[in-house]
Amino acid sequence: MAAKEDMRRGFLKVPLIQKIINMMWFVNKHDDGVVFHNHFKPFPYPALALVLTVIKCCIDEWMMGMQTDIPFTIQEYHAAYESHLKCLQAFEDATKTYNVLLGICSKLYKVRWYMHMPLYIIE
Repeated sequence: MAAKEDMRRGFLKVPLIQKIINMMWFVNKHDDGVVFHNHFKPFPYPALALVLTVIKCCIDEWMMGMQTDIPFTIQEYHAAYESHLKCLQAFEDATKTYNVLLGICSKLYKVRWYMHMPLYIIE
């Protein structure tokens, strides 16, 4: 049990993030993450900012304690996306000596690779 808990701790290690990435870009051999795998290794920072923005939209839908349909539009979520991307870039700048964000994004790609896609992607 402790090993599982350790795997879920830390910046950007929430299992929901990996699940969204897997569902959006790596479900089958025709998905963009598989077809254009060179562009997803490591997982791109703008795509990660998009995932974080989607999570914000989902949280916003439950803001009042009941689920309300909120359209995910550029007008509504552009500022949130830009904010997430800016924070990721600031984090990268602050930790660039250690390549922390690069390591996280590499792992987001690698975990998907080892779990589900080895037959589709030949490197």
